[in-house]
Amino acid sequence: MSTENNPQVGQQEEPVLVLDDKKYVISELSDEAKYIVACLNSLSAKQQNFQMELDQIRVASQGFTDRLKEAVENPPEEEDAEVAETE
Repeated sequence: MSTENNPQVGQQEEPVLVLDDKKYVISELSDEAKYIVACLNSLSAKQQNFQMELDQIRVASQGFTDRLKEAVENPPEEEDAEVAETE
């Protein structure tokens, strides 16, 4: 399912729904069908936003993992001195 809005020079076309390779002018659909098209468009936008958030989470998680590796493998000298003093 997709919607199209392809204006041509000097002519404004109405948005069209493409479903199973058939085209439907959205303004000519029933109210229920228009509502479902709106819901599907909204879900598609939400899916894109969630994908973007997931990508951000993955990148942030990898960044924190990299920082943790660095902190574990190369602790600051200050911490090493404190450990030596308590022994």
